[in-house]
Amino acid sequence: MLIGLVFAAILVLLPLHAFFSTWLGTSFGNLLVWKSWKEIIIFILVPFVVWLCALRPDITQQVWKSPLNKLIAAYVVITLLLAIKSMASTEAVIAGLLMNLRFFAMFIIAQVLVASDEPWISKLKKWLIPWLLAVTVFLGIMAILQVTVIPKDFLANFGYDKEATIAPYILIDENQSALRAFATMRGPNTLASYLLLPLALAALLWWKDRKKRWLLGIFALCAVAIFLTQSRSGWLGATAVLAVVAWLKIPRAQMLKCIRIGIIPFIAVVILGLWLATSVPQLRLLVFHSGGDSQSESLLAGSSQQHWQAAVDGIKQIGEYPFGKGVGTAGPASYYNTTAAADISEDYFVQIGEEVGLIGLALFLAITAVVAIKLFRQHTQLWPLALLASFIGINIMNLFLHAWADDPTAMTWWGIAGLYISAKKL
Repeated sequence: MLIGLVFAAILVLLPLHAFFSTWLGTSFGNLLVWKSWKEIIIFILVPFVVWLCALRPDITQQVWKSPLNKLIAAYVVITLLLAIKSMASTEAVIAGLLMNLRFFAMFIIAQVLVASDEPWISKLKKWLIPWLLAVTVFLGIMAILQVTVIPKDFLANFGYDKEATIAPYILIDENQSALRAFATMRGPNTLASYLLLPLALAALLWWKDRKKRWLLGIFALCAVAIFLTQSRSGWLGATAVLAVVAWLKIPRAQMLKCIRIGIIPFIAVVILGLWLATSVPQLRLLVFHSGGDSQSESLLAGSSQQHWQAAVDGIKQIGEYPFGKGVGTAGPASYYNTTAAADISEDYFVQIGEEVGLIGLALFLAITAVVAIKLFRQHTQLWPLALLASFIGINIMNLFLHAWADDPTAMTWWGIAGLYISAKKL
């Protein structure tokens, strides 16, 4: 019961993590400790989980017999070995271990809870839907207020600082009139990635009972919040989420009919949209994050070019170090590295390849594939389909940034996934 309560408390607090850790850390000191509260709690929780497994060998057998969990165990071993041999400083290695493994810890803990077969587990699952929808409403309203009503430097009152903690406001290519929403998250991309799961959930719930129009309202609020983040990878992820939901829920004959009727208008709208996005300065800034004269400046100028170059440089690093440079040498953890400059590849998969090499990357990709397969095999159920659609969307975002390094997104998604992915079957 204690493990479940702590697990649920972590899920509840994650959407507010960045706000409260920044506020409390700057008010009372020890910012790093406040930022690491969830990892500290998980570390304290591990002995209780081990003790439960020791008392209940059936739990250990059920969790360990899963091929997916064996892949995760192999990935953890590789990660620990590459942490020992890492080229990064101790601070970066510790940060890298936490960022790379904390969501797998939530995943395993959730499976242990399910395997314990306690009656309150079903209550925990029932509680997830109203909680996540309530969080979506809160974050959606905050996102809208942040770019419309609230003064852009309002969060500076709570310790937000661009140099020391988190920027109180975020712009598109430093354009003062182009605010990006991030609510109580660390940044716009984090908000977008976090909202992909509730976006899928709200869409499925509304599709199941279209008389409940308030569900459509929550879905619309979630979609607006994602749009206001101005996260292009978030937009792609959201599009993928809705495409997966539509493909798996709409009857095939009806879907094919819609495609036949809508394909030509869709192509026309896309062509028109691209033309406007390259010709109208405001739309150019929004879509390409390039604010210069459309006739003289490349569409990849600004942040787009930096993203592309960072990914290319990261791939070159993998070629140079095929067995990995070690945990903490790439990704957000590398900001803590005192032995070299930060290495942000803008691609989570490239980051993994840089840190734990091609073997570690292969294991991570295998884990990703098995998770997708397991969810697809259960896609007739509400939560597995919501998880599958958002999993695809988040991994699309991972091609352009480090979504699994964002603690609210990663720990929430994998924690909930652990409650629904069966440990008994592939």
